[in-house]
Amino acid sequence: MCRHGRQFLFIIILLLAGCSSLVPTKAPPVKDKNLHIVFPNDDWGLIDARTSDHAWSHKKRGDVIVLNSFWGEFQSLPLESLALKTFQSYPGFLPLGKRTIEWFEREAFEMEAEAQVDGVKVLIYMRNYRRNHCYYDFVLITPRQRDPQTYQAFRELLSGVRFK
Repeated sequence: MCRHGRQFLFIIILLLAGCSSLVPTKAPPVKDKNLHIVFPNDDWGLIDARTSDHAWSHKKRGDVIVLNSFWGEFQSLPLESLALKTFQSYPGFLPLGKRTIEWFEREAFEMEAEAQVDGVKVLIYMRNYRRNHCYYDFVLITPRQRDPQTYQAFRELLSGVRFK
């Protein structure tokens, strides 16, 4: 793995550690068995992310897509509040755009933001969603300027999500 790839994976580990502060410490994360994802993009490989349900890394650039589900938690806070709570503690956090959409006949919240992790500027794309007492967040993290191909891959992944 190249130097930049190792640095970026370190950044992602830090981001995941920040996100894990939302997970109760008394129980390990439960991977969602009701979720199926079709992501036929050869540029991305599934990686082992022990603290996430699923994670993919771009094979050349090191961009990362992470999916987390939290059962029974976060049912009372608005989706936008949860999105902000996840990332606002990072230096330079700046929401660049946000919107509420309908996804699978329910409300979902999307946000694009930038932040700094270990002095590196990252772009974050996030969609969060609730279904059957489960909170989901889908996050793309990329360490460079907006890349249409990376963003398109994230949209492809979202369009390949299926719930049982």
